[in-house]
Amino acid sequence: MKSRVRSTAILVVLAVAPLMGVLDFSIVNIALPSIRREFSLTPADLQWVVSAYAFTFAGFLMLGGRIADIFDRKVVFMSGLAIFSAASLVGGLAPVAPVIWAARAVQGLGAAILAPVALALVMTTFDEGEERNRALAVFGTIPAVGFTAGVILGAVLTGLASWRWIFFVNVPIGLMALSAAAWLLPRGKTSSPTLRIDLAGSILGTVGLVTLVAGVTRLAARDNQALFVLLLIGAGIALLAAFLHVERSAEDAILPLSVFRLPMIGSANLVAGLTIAVTSGLVFTLTLVVQQVMGYSPIATGAAFLPAGVGGMVGGTLAARAVAKIGLRGTALTSIAAFAVGIALVIGFGLSGSIVWVAAGYGVAGIGIVGTAVTSMIAATMRIGQERRGLAAGLLSTSQQLGGGIGAALAAIIGASATLPSYRTSLTAFIALLGIAAMIVGTRFASRTEASELAHQHRPKVA
Repeated sequence: MKSRVRSTAILVVLAVAPLMGVLDFSIVNIALPSIRREFSLTPADLQWVVSAYAFTFAGFLMLGGRIADIFDRKVVFMSGLAIFSAASLVGGLAPVAPVIWAARAVQGLGAAILAPVALALVMTTFDEGEERNRALAVFGTIPAVGFTAGVILGAVLTGLASWRWIFFVNVPIGLMALSAAAWLLPRGKTSSPTLRIDLAGSILGTVGLVTLVAGVTRLAARDNQALFVLLLIGAGIALLAAFLHVERSAEDAILPLSVFRLPMIGSANLVAGLTIAVTSGLVFTLTLVVQQVMGYSPIATGAAFLPAGVGGMVGGTLAARAVAKIGLRGTALTSIAAFAVGIALVIGFGLSGSIVWVAAGYGVAGIGIVGTAVTSMIAATMRIGQERRGLAAGLLSTSQQLGGGIGAALAAIIGASATLPSYRTSLTAFIALLGIAAMIVGTRFASRTEASELAHQHRPKVA
């Protein structure tokens, strides 16, 4: 019993990682119009508040996962918390917009260290199977709690105080989590002390990801720099190609390509990236629709977004049970369907009607958002050995954050005219992306029978 209580307490501490990330995400999105007004930002510049975080988070996640596989995971976890909290303080004190962008980028770095080690520690604490699936369901549901708290805090802080408090709120949370981690988390290195950091792969992968997403994001800017944008995208693709070439022969590759021989890991990461892209673009679009088209206040926007958080909690709670009954494929397809139906409700009744329909549609979408996240997490971490758990967590988080940055960029590009028709086009495009995700799930995710067979097979470690 004592061990179970301690494991539950550790899960609570580790859940601070996704909690802080999504709390920060939802608070920042609620405050975007206020930040835009204070610094007179264009829509293309405004999305850097979201994308600067996503770039460094996505760019450094694989390195963060590798660090989690080499060094003491307790120290790594606490280091990520400290960096994220310090950057939040700087963001709240920012006198000009570029300081906010820089603070958001450093927050992303801290999160890139924090996220993979937290998920790796969950995988280490709980045995694979039903026990771990329940823990992952809780871990995947926590973001819905963070989102719900974020829209409330974001609305209250932005409406009654200042947008600066959306950054300050992370500081006490980080300090409390640091104290709890120092007391609860066990010390000790992983089971593979001979692992080393793949320096060439780390540099190529990180710079390649950041460059590629930076180029995609700049597509939203109407500043006659098309050639520069194309050069960025081309450079990012070239760097990532060089990264993959290096990884084929690297002794301690940051991304050993053999990991993709595991069932579902590639498709799970692709589905995670697509659905998070839609999630990021959806919240970016709806924030601007509710406040700038419908004319509601930040507090009203927060109230309208609350059902999404509640829906997410429902989706996460049901996902683990559904996986046991209808399998990963059935649960993921059902979740994606709920996501698409929610967006369709917003398009059909919310954009030209009442804010109540926006809230209702977002609430239905929230069920699918978290349900898909949980099933992707289970699929992407299945049958991963102890020495590669940081890698699996880093790869999954990279897919999600890369998708998040691209989703915000797509929303800014399609909705650049800031009109109702352009926002409707954005939301329709997001449903199409969900259709692609559903096709991948339908052809690549394990059915209930296949998942059961995998669970009872010998679990080889990925070398």
